[in-house]
Amino acid sequence: MNDKEAIDMMYRCISELEMKRQVISVLQPQAEAYEVIRDIVRMANRGGGMSVGEDLVWRLKKKIEELQPKPTSES
Repeated sequence: MNDKEAIDMMYRCISELEMKRQVISVLQPQAEAYEVIRDIVRMANRGGGMSVGEDLVWRLKKKIEELQPKPTSES
């Protein structure tokens, strides 16, 4: 490879790298926003799971009360 070919290849590499840097500068804030939204959704799902679990406990306790034998009044 002669010097002219090497220089042309280097210019193409520079152009490619500069283009990639521009793409990264556009996509980086979007990626950060995605990560924040993902974390919020994970926290909301965990919180939702806990409230569903608490509701299940309440339902079970209520059902136990319904199934318990009623005290009979012996007069």
